[in-house]
Amino acid sequence: MIKQLLKELGIKVSEQDFKEILQITTDDIRENRVKFGKRTSLKQMLTIAIMSSKVLMSI
Repeated sequence: MIKQLLKELGIKVSEQDFKEILQITTDDIRENRVKFGKRTSLKQMLTIAIMSSKVLMSI
């Protein structure tokens, strides 16, 4: 689902990069939201995934 949403936004990633993006996104949500008792919507998760992909692609 997330991969399809990224693809629809024109963000093309390989399977390996997608796994990295999901790991970065999961870590970010865990550290910055779950620990503070906040819920993460699909829209917020997609925003975090987009930021994660930009960081990954810039390296």
